[in-house]
This record gives sequence, C-alpha cells and structure tokens, in this order.
Amino acid sequence: MSTTRILLVDDHTLMRQGLRHILESQPDFDIVAEAGSGLEAVEAARDHKPDVAVVDIAMKELNGIEATSQILKVSPLTSVLILSMYSDERYVLRAVKAGARGYLLKNSAGDELIQAIQDLQKGLAYFSPAVAAVFRDGVARLKDANVLNDRFDLLTSRERQIYQLLAEGNSNKEIASRLNLSLHTVETHRWRIMEKLDLHSSAELVLSAVRRGMVT
Repeated sequence: MSTTRILLVDDHTLMRQGLRHILESQPDFDIVAEAGSGLEAVEAARDHKPDVAVVDIAMKELNGIEATSQILKVSPLTSVLILSMYSDERYVLRAVKAGARGYLLKNSAGDELIQAIQDLQKGLAYFSPAVAAVFRDGVARLKDANVLNDRFDLLTSRERQIYQLLAEGNSNKEIASRLNLSLHTVETHRWRIMEKLDLHSSAELVLSAVRRGMVT
C-alpha cells in the first residue's frame, strides 16, 4: 500500500489538530509536516515535497491562494487542496487559477476530506458540491464577459505579498523588517503596485484587496 504524504496548513492550532485526528484514521496517510502560515507552508513544501497540501485560505502575511502558487513553484508535484469557510466565486476562481486541484468547505470536512485527498492522489480534482456549482457559474460568466485577464495578474509574487501586507495595515517600515528588505525596496514595490493596479490612495488599495478576497 502506497503512503500519501500530507502537509497541513492552517493558522489555528486547534484546526490543525482536528484535521490531523481525521486523517490519522487512515493507515495510508502520513502527516509529514504542519505549518501555521503561508510562509511556513512554502518552506515546509520545499523541505518535504508532500503529495498533498491541505491549505487554509485565510492567513495573514501570505494567504492560502498566494501560498498555493508558491508551493507549486517549490514542489510542482504537490496537489493543493484548499480548505475554506468561503464559497464565494472570487475565492474559488482565484484558487483554481493559482493551481489548486481541489476546494473543500470547512463545514463539510470529515469523510469528505478523506475522499478529496484520495481523489487528488488519483490525479482527479475535487470540489465540494456547493463550490463546484460556483466554479461552473463563475467560469461561464468570465467567458461570456471576456474578462479572464485582471490587472492583478501583472503583479509579481513579491508584489502580491507586499500588497496583502499593505492591505492588512502594515507600514512600509514594518513590511521591510518582516521581509528583510530595505525600506527603499518596499517603497518601490508599493509604487509599482499602485501603478499596475491603477490605485491612487491607501484606501483604494485596501478596498481593492477586500474585493479580491485578499483580506476580510
């Protein structure tokens, strides 16, 4: 029997413990690492190369969607399963665009979580029924409106990370310290973000992040 190596990512310790309890009931599941943030998740994926990463969507500094994109850069063979409270179209479509192979609602975790991981290991995708409907409707609308491209796609991975930190209320100085960058570098990134997204104030930046589901 082959073993499925799993990375658990959630910023709530109790949630990770609950997920671990569910998954450890399966003899062919092996929890190789846990992470409490998106940044930790990327490092864990680089170190452990898990078969499946179960990733919470709402995390500070680097949310689950951006973490998904970066996880797949350092561990391309990992299948990412998003675990979220949100079934909104904006979250689902962005998660899939980032490379997630599955999207599961937290209120349906349990046997469905086990099934989702098993499906991903078979090379299949898995979406909670409510999420699948949202995904189909959202893709249809995007195609009809011909708006698959978004200014957000112009941002680099670093700019997206700084964009989220700015939207969460961090100052340039705080971001520079947190990311080990010079203040000038952060200020340059901020200017480029504002220019690429056609934003003209901090308030517009926060509002745009809320609309994109980057912050709540």
